[in-house]
Amino acid sequence: RLSLIVLARALPGTKTRLPVTQQLTEPTDNFRKGILMAAAGVIIISPDGLFMRLLDHAGTWDAIFYRSLFMGITFTLVLLWQHRAQTLNVILGIGRRGVLAVFALTASNMGFVAAITHTTVANTLVILAIMPLFSALLGWMILGERVANRTWWAIFAGFFGVVIIFADSLGGGTLTGDVLALFTAILQALTLVILRIDGERVMVPAFCLSGFLAATISSGFADPAAVPVHDVALLAVLGGFIVPAAFLLFFSSVRYIPAAEASLMVLLETVLGPIWVWLVIGEVPTVVAAIGGIVIIGAIAGNSIVALRSETDQ
Repeated sequence: RLSLIVLARALPGTKTRLPVTQQLTEPTDNFRKGILMAAAGVIIISPDGLFMRLLDHAGTWDAIFYRSLFMGITFTLVLLWQHRAQTLNVILGIGRRGVLAVFALTASNMGFVAAITHTTVANTLVILAIMPLFSALLGWMILGERVANRTWWAIFAGFFGVVIIFADSLGGGTLTGDVLALFTAILQALTLVILRIDGERVMVPAFCLSGFLAATISSGFADPAAVPVHDVALLAVLGGFIVPAAFLLFFSSVRYIPAAEASLMVLLETVLGPIWVWLVIGEVPTVVAAIGGIVIIGAIAGNSIVALRSETDQ
């Protein structure tokens, strides 16, 4: 129950949504809030790949089924907590962009799990690091949202850090998994842009529906009864708490900052993912990985510091 209270308080309330064409002129407090929310969301979901690696017998479709089912259940409870008798009306009122967000979320969630199981975690993370570029381009094309020069530099610097980290591992993945990871990056960027427009109205219903839709699709290929309790428990924690909490924080951040700024935080996962694997499984990061991590953290921190200073000076 406590977790539901925390999640419910993190949701968009009655605040007025910021205009999507507004440039980086939000008050400093709002900008700081958006940066912190995006970073917190990425940090929370960073063990996602590790959880998938810890599964004993669950296959790709089994993992998608349970991860998505628990995600749908959690967001249903959040909706009931928020809207009670009006929950069904809220779900039915998401509109066309909300429906597009549902399908984009469904496909991206399924694509991520499939990518992790068809290629290396390193390949998946490095390809997902291209997401800020797609977010910037889609935000510009759809919303006319200008991307600050400092953000472009941070995106390219962060991606350079990713390349440094995974330079030796890029050849180890399969084409199928790599394509799925790229597909996931594009769809997540599209979701960010959609929620930048209609975040308060469609966010939680879209999360809820996408969870059940992915579970329904995967149920025809999965064998849930054959999955051991150990794997179900891991997927319950992942889909029932980690993913919902991370999604709420990360996708809510676009109420305060442009999609390109929010998606830049995804680069943190390229640093934290290997650290979780090191701490739990014992795979020690290399010196090259440490150097790349410093580049990534420096790019993100530098962008945020410059942005906050420019907000303060206005």
